[in-house]
Amino acid sequence: MLVLVLQLLLIGSGAGLLAGLLGIGGGLVTVPALTWILLNQGTPIDQAVAMAVATSLGAMLLTSASAIWFHDRRGGVDWACVGRLAPTLGLGAVIGAWLATELSGPALARVFAVAAAGIGLRMLLSKGSGSTAAQRTPHPRGWYLAGPFFGALSAMIGIGGGSFNVPYLQHNGYPMVRAVAIASACGWPIALGGVIGFVVTGWSQEIRPWSLGYLYGPGCLLIGLAGATAAPFGVGLAHRLPALGLRRLFGLALIGVAVRMAW
Repeated sequence: MLVLVLQLLLIGSGAGLLAGLLGIGGGLVTVPALTWILLNQGTPIDQAVAMAVATSLGAMLLTSASAIWFHDRRGGVDWACVGRLAPTLGLGAVIGAWLATELSGPALARVFAVAAAGIGLRMLLSKGSGSTAAQRTPHPRGWYLAGPFFGALSAMIGIGGGSFNVPYLQHNGYPMVRAVAIASACGWPIALGGVIGFVVTGWSQEIRPWSLGYLYGPGCLLIGLAGATAAPFGVGLAHRLPALGLRRLFGLALIGVAVRMAW
């Protein structure tokens, strides 16, 4: 039990550190690591991958709340934009959670692998900080289509959606800092919708102690608390280390993780 607690805290710390350092979703670290732990404990693969995704989303309810508070204190969150996107993202996340439980464990792992490889490739080929916004009036165009799609895909792979929402918002005229703040606020409805979906669809199943459906309670709590604690250290390192080189290095590592999950 002590080993498991330490593993969960280590996963949360690593996810929070990288989220603060590189601005990536902690689920890209949490899902493959937690899947590996659950498989080594004898959990069937169809349950292990779904539990890892659900628990990653549950941990985000803690970590994204702290990020929202951080950004809102600095006036970075456009709540009118969030008000349009949040309901559609949350609805999409419920649908995404349902779709994830309809897939087999290996199929869900490959969905994660494809998405992670795409994000990793984008980070690897990044040419700069991406601080420029499209020359257009900031407005969430097509939010009624983008929200459900991004919410569903994010919930299926256990991330807060920043990897999709930030480029979408930049394309629609929001500066990088503003886009990141809005995407952080939108991570909470994605996490909430996904958790609801995974709890409801797994409610009747006997999975493991201290679980609600596919949501693994101890993992959610420990990973979330460790991630929220470690994220500020990542933010501090981001101001001292070469961000572009680190993004490319992590992008390469993420492609390796994607290949392993697909395998």
